[in-house]
Amino acid sequence: MKELLKKSWFTGLITIGLLLLVFFLNLWILSLKLNWPYSESFWELAKDLSSGDFINIIAFIFTLLFYISILPILISGISIIKKNNKGFVISMIYFIVFETLLIVFQSISTYLSVFAIVLIILNVVFTLGAFVMLILRGKNMDHTIDPKKEAKEVLLKNTKIPLAVLIVDLIAVIILVSTFVFPVYSAVISNTIYHSVLASVLFLGETRIEVVIYFLVNFALFLGMVLYFAQCISYYFYDKESFIKKSKTLISYIFIVTLVFFLSGLGMVIYHTLIGNIAQTIAYIPMLLNSVVIFVFSVLMGKFHAINHSVINTAKVRFARIESLFYVIVITAITGLMLLLKIIKIDIVSGSYTDTVELTGIAILRDYASLDPGYRIIAFVLVVMLIASGIFLLAAISSYLAKYRKFDNIVKSATMINIFFIFIISISGYYFQIGQQIDKAIILDIFSFYGIPVPGSINDYEYLIRSDAIYALIASVAVLVIMFLRKAFDHEEMNIFEPALLPASDGKIEDTSSKLSSDTDDESFSTFDPCPAFSELDKKVDGFGKDLEKRKSQKTKDKTLHELVHFVVEYAKNSRLHLSYTEEDIATFVAGLGASKLSILQGMSGTGKTSLPKIFAEAILANCDIIEVESSWKDKNELLGYYNEFSMKYTPKKFTLALYKAALNQDIFTFILLDEMNLSRIEYYFSDFLSLMENEEHQRELKLINIKLARKEEGNEIEYLALNEGHTLRIPPNVWFIGTANRDESTFVISDKVYDRAQTMNFTKRAPKVRNYSTPISQQYYDYQTMNNLFVEAKKNGNFDAENSELIKSVEALLAPFNISFGNRILKQIEDFVNIYNACFDSKDVESEAIEKILLSKVVAKLEVKTIDDKEKLEMEFEKLNLRQCVAFIKRLDNE
Repeated sequence: MKELLKKSWFTGLITIGLLLLVFFLNLWILSLKLNWPYSESFWELAKDLSSGDFINIIAFIFTLLFYISILPILISGISIIKKNNKGFVISMIYFIVFETLLIVFQSISTYLSVFAIVLIILNVVFTLGAFVMLILRGKNMDHTIDPKKEAKEVLLKNTKIPLAVLIVDLIAVIILVSTFVFPVYSAVISNTIYHSVLASVLFLGETRIEVVIYFLVNFALFLGMVLYFAQCISYYFYDKESFIKKSKTLISYIFIVTLVFFLSGLGMVIYHTLIGNIAQTIAYIPMLLNSVVIFVFSVLMGKFHAINHSVINTAKVRFARIESLFYVIVITAITGLMLLLKIIKIDIVSGSYTDTVELTGIAILRDYASLDPGYRIIAFVLVVMLIASGIFLLAAISSYLAKYRKFDNIVKSATMINIFFIFIISISGYYFQIGQQIDKAIILDIFSFYGIPVPGSINDYEYLIRSDAIYALIASVAVLVIMFLRKAFDHEEMNIFEPALLPASDGKIEDTSSKLSSDTDDESFSTFDPCPAFSELDKKVDGFGKDLEKRKSQKTKDKTLHELVHFVVEYAKNSRLHLSYTEEDIATFVAGLGASKLSILQGMSGTGKTSLPKIFAEAILANCDIIEVESSWKDKNELLGYYNEFSMKYTPKKFTLALYKAALNQDIFTFILLDEMNLSRIEYYFSDFLSLMENEEHQRELKLINIKLARKEEGNEIEYLALNEGHTLRIPPNVWFIGTANRDESTFVISDKVYDRAQTMNFTKRAPKVRNYSTPISQQYYDYQTMNNLFVEAKKNGNFDAENSELIKSVEALLAPFNISFGNRILKQIEDFVNIYNACFDSKDVESEAIEKILLSKVVAKLEVKTIDDKEKLEMEFEKLNLRQCVAFIKRLDNE
């Protein structure tokens, strides 16, 4: 299933399937009967448009929009054929707008049934699913890649961080949904308890204008968040680094929405309190829950940054100290204590009579509705102070846990915000002291509100207003001074990444702090192996030597290519698999090996493409290493391997190990088989090797990395046996690259650049079943030198001259109108192929057959992408040249 999701056609089909499901559910919604006072469906109401009623007009509009929705679906089908996403984008926008209009209609009319609303919600979910598939499809059609990002992706796949982030995202979205369930506020209105729940607009017919408006606003925000969440999910499947970064944005936005939800509830509570209603709110619950989510996500971000720095080449990394966070917590605690301090103390004295009213922050917040407007201003400042202080504390803790590089800026901001509000509250007490002469009546009201009787006239009393808030200001300034002295606003330089959890080689998570400290204590790394895989192969050199001696015991002497071909045919027929290959098949394969170092075996599945090089290598005691090509390969690192600059280790892939092993066994004829090589674009991962084919054999070198790799043991530097200068791997002359290729919709078309450098062998039919087999025959060892000598001798002794061949000239003239020609490279390959093919047969005249085979695979096959106006005439011309295989090929083009 995972591989299918990487196919653009498959994700396109799923997307259009989801859109069709939405279409039919919309049909169902329009067929449902409306609530009282209407008993008809949209379809029935739309027929009576002449009545001119509002509901009939709306029904007609919705039915019209439904019919129009057929068009976007048709355009989506065209997008599958044209391999683009334009039609899908149009469809999704259209259906999202359609469902939104239904929700708006329900908000202002409440005519839809509960079941219809459930179907609308399902449609939104299915549309979001289509959106996820659309993004995946876009990625499948985009084959660009960043090697450094791929290195991070490999590390992230070995951790549970992306999965944990996905779970956190889901929880955050659930919290966002809860804003429709939790009351914005509750109030006692006309002796009736009222709960303002946004979901009641849809399901209970809520008609209060402020609730309907806020529902629509909250729904718009919710829809935007959910669309963004859908985008995050799509990144989870192919780009986990971007997924984590986008999740950070998502959670931040959801926190803002929950904060606005809380502030809305708080605002409504203040409003109802001021007009004399009892009101309260629990709208802070989603915000608090989301704060917990942010803390958890911050821990995951910290682990992610640890992995991120393991890939990036960073000599020094700057880190926040926990001391700075401690100061932020202390100064925030001082801000919070303002609620307990006596912000205003009023002492009243008359003779022996004394009394006191003490207004703490909590008392002002509790009783603000009954106090003077001046005290209400203080209450407002206290609320803003608590919200701002809490948000900055949350930001400071989460950025510290996430190892955010701008943590010092957040510390500065949090400190300044807290100091500012403490200063404002502190001087407010002195405002009342300064204005005490104009506050006499207000003071009496305060005493009266708190149940303290003041006999006589206010002029008979003396009173004093004081404030303890100044102590909070002094304490906060003291903390600020300490922060400056301790340089709490600065980072501490460290020479290596802070001890963190990094993925181990087995995929588990391990604490690397102890390793880092021990490794860096000794700069020489007295024992260090930057590539254990190469070391393992180096240790096997003695074993390779013994294996070679064993093979030599079965070595043949004075064999010819004809004998080789006959032997392989018999060996394959009598092997345990009883494979059926003709002498022409094996001769074509052998001639291809002699003509080019790269062979492509292409055709339908089950025709023996992979079995041919395997059984050939088995018969002559050669090596055959199979490399399974993956559809996700986008550059040479997928083929060769990666260097981790943090661990300073190189991890070679199977292909590189096969080359390295061949370099240690240069006497052994070796195949490196790229199985299903066109599952990914060959130029993406194999381009370096295509270029190397142009060089002379002794100049074919591949630079793996830009630094020198060398093993260190007890202070001594030991070079890897097959590497030149510690970073370059010479392509050994005993290596041939074989690629198998299927030709179906799941693979990429092979370009002329590849075909021109390769010898192609086509498998067009299933091999017949072997019936006359006998007992298995013994293997015969053909070493590299023997095989190479056979090829060189065949080329030297062959008398075919491609440049002066009349048959080749005739074919070239026939193909000239189609702009098909070939250069010296292909001409030389043709000549080598024909001479070697001839040598594979003792006395049989096969030159014309050989010429036709090579012309068909390297030249005539290019007609596949050409427009042929008169195929019958072209067939006749090739028939005159007696090129029957070419004629059959052109006829197949006609059928296709």
